[in-house]
Amino acid sequence: MDQRLLSFFVTLAEELHFVRAAARLGVTQPALSQQIAKLEETLEVKLFERTKRRVALTDAGRNFQSDALAILRQLDLAVAGARRAAQGQIGRLTIGFVEACPFNILPVLVSRLSRELPEVSLVLQEMVTKEQVEALRSGRIDVGLLRPMFSEPGLGTLPLFRENYVVALPAGHRLTQLEAVPLTALREERFIMTPPGKRRYVEGRFRAAFRRAGFEPQVAQEVHQIHTMIGLVAGGIGVALVPQSVSRLNLENVVYRSLKGLDSTVSELVAAWPLDRETPVLRRFVAVARAVAAGEG
Repeated sequence: MDQRLLSFFVTLAEELHFVRAAARLGVTQPALSQQIAKLEETLEVKLFERTKRRVALTDAGRNFQSDALAILRQLDLAVAGARRAAQGQIGRLTIGFVEACPFNILPVLVSRLSRELPEVSLVLQEMVTKEQVEALRSGRIDVGLLRPMFSEPGLGTLPLFRENYVVALPAGHRLTQLEAVPLTALREERFIMTPPGKRRYVEGRFRAAFRRAGFEPQVAQEVHQIHTMIGLVAGGIGVALVPQSVSRLNLENVVYRSLKGLDSTVSELVAAWPLDRETPVLRRFVAVARAVAAGEG
């Protein structure tokens, strides 16, 4: 069905006057009459009763009017939706993130995205960096918030956040009396760490520093979640090296101290996305992430 025919019909049904309806439509009265006749011929029903004095809708015309209005409204919505999608205002975005993200940039980023792109559905999935790279490659996620420890030429990247590491100590530990703890002071401590597959980035950050300090960390427990690590520190099981933002997890019986002489050992986060699958929504995400990373608004 021609949208133009529906528009002609709806306008005449509202005006019930050929001259006024033609003027609204910007056509001549004969042209309008021809289009209405064409519509009635297509439908094989009479939509209007016409006399010299009046124009009135038939029963079929009244029924068709409500359906025609619904069709035109739905078409308007479809056009508007297509335009919003083309502008990245609606859609779905699946975001992978490493475990530390909820303590630093993720809350700010998600809040900004929800405010600026309220019709974009966000799906968040926690993954280690290696899993995110594989998920980006396969299309299971659209963008990743991950550690810069990969080499993937097909990915665009954006630096998001960097921070120092701190040591989490049980309250009452002898080292809590120091404002900054040298790594050598941790020689005899037992460390709570994530399993080897999850701690590759941290080990890479500290490998040279441990070598200079002359020891390898003794692992007391391996756990998957940062919350669990800090809980075990509170229980006196050991100490843990964590990004500074984790200190916002203000658990009782845990004290955080900076690490002396390790200002260059930093935790970094980047956003990454496939360059060959950039969508309008993804481009809007990158713009928002760039503003958040720059500390804008």
